[in-house]
Amino acid sequence: MRRVTLLVCGEPMRGDDAVAERIVGMLPATTRSLADICHVGALMPDDLIGAGAPVILVDAVHGLPPGSVIDLPIDGLAELVEAGIAPGSTHALPLPMVLALVEQLAGRLPEGRFIGVAGAGYGLGSPLSEPVADAVGPAAARLGHWIRVLAHARRLPACA
Repeated sequence: MRRVTLLVCGEPMRGDDAVAERIVGMLPATTRSLADICHVGALMPDDLIGAGAPVILVDAVHGLPPGSVIDLPIDGLAELVEAGIAPGSTHALPLPMVLALVEQLAGRLPEGRFIGVAGAGYGLGSPLSEPVADAVGPAAARLGHWIRVLAHARRLPACA
């Protein structure tokens, strides 16, 4: 069995940007025990390079209707950003630059997934919006699924 690294992005005090924390908080203890949970706030290249494989990024996104759940391989993030859908957390470096730096420094992106929920608002001190709060359960189910798959698999299944 392999350990899975969860990179939890977002600022818990900024409305829907807290969604990643809420998603991870809904995981059963048995699933959480398979993962090393790292609260990174804003994703940086070192987070991906140093995490080891496999990795799951969890974050809010913008560019889709609020409450939409995104589940895709990490190497699909660049195309997502090109389509106008991007992680909603305030990142010190734009996501395409982070991914490009990781590929340049490490030679490849790590194996893993991105789980995101489209946010509606990011006001300081605001609670999760209703559509985002409603999406936390389904997103946690997807996250739990991928933690178990990646922890128990020697490689990703062809259907992923």
